[in-house]
Amino acid sequence: MTIGAIDLNTLAAWLTLLAYVAFATAPGRNVLTRLSNRLGDLTVGLLLIPYLLAVELQPAAIDLARSVVFLALPTLCLRLSVQGHRVRPFGFLQLLAILAIWAPVEMDLFLLVVDLIVPGADLGSLLSGFYLLPEVESSLLPGIALPIHTLTAVLLALFLFLVHHPLEGVGFTVRLGWGDLGDALAGLAAFAVVGLPLGWWMGFLSYNPTLPGLSEMIARVVGGYLLVALVEEVLFRGVIQNLLGRWPKSDRTGLFIASIIFGLAHLNNATEGFRVPNTAYVVMATLAGLAYGWVWMRTRKVTASAITHMLVNLIWGTVFH
Repeated sequence: MTIGAIDLNTLAAWLTLLAYVAFATAPGRNVLTRLSNRLGDLTVGLLLIPYLLAVELQPAAIDLARSVVFLALPTLCLRLSVQGHRVRPFGFLQLLAILAIWAPVEMDLFLLVVDLIVPGADLGSLLSGFYLLPEVESSLLPGIALPIHTLTAVLLALFLFLVHHPLEGVGFTVRLGWGDLGDALAGLAAFAVVGLPLGWWMGFLSYNPTLPGLSEMIARVVGGYLLVALVEEVLFRGVIQNLLGRWPKSDRTGLFIASIIFGLAHLNNATEGFRVPNTAYVVMATLAGLAYGWVWMRTRKVTASAITHMLVNLIWGTVFH
């Protein structure tokens, strides 16, 4: 559907990307903070706009209801867990808020975990009817589509933990210096020293370089950074590791626990020679999580740890396929 010369589905992609970038700038956060102060918890309703545009203002009633519940549940959890306007140390309701944002995006992971804990439990058919986030894509440019459902989850996390109930130290910022880049590369080198020999020993890595063309390489770098690395760094380092470090008041404890959680989050990822549940991937991702978490601790910027994350994924995809 178009209004005038504007394609609504394409508009959804650009609006989502604009909102995504706005959280990384002080002027953007100031505008969002004013909206939050004026509208309160109802501000999260604005995150429905990209979804509505992506489906060309014709949402299915059940999908619209699921989207509303998805936005409301973590917002309510944080409302109940927060004193004043500050997020308290890690607690059950904050954990529930994080799970309420994460689970609908990776329902297959959580179903796998439940099945491992309770063998034979068939929750897929039950939970599929309550899946809270309809999968919707929006065309940014010809051949480039954005996953609106995934980015809505990221925007919700950014809004709740950066604006609505600010959590200090997330580090979602475009202000990166040469020192940040140096720390990102140091994290990459540290992971390579341990990860490469271990990956070869487990048979998880094999040297098989496939150099893509320039345009594909640019797409891998930009897309891998914005849509994969930065998304995961916001959740695992900016929120989870950040909160876990406050709970026992130990950055190292937060680093190790968050890295293990990050590793387990890859349990449902199948790779050549390794079926699900993929314990080899868990080991490698846990080690990578330690590197990413160290970079975040050094810089206090998820945008810096995301550089390490993107480079690890890029090298794996082009050299150790």
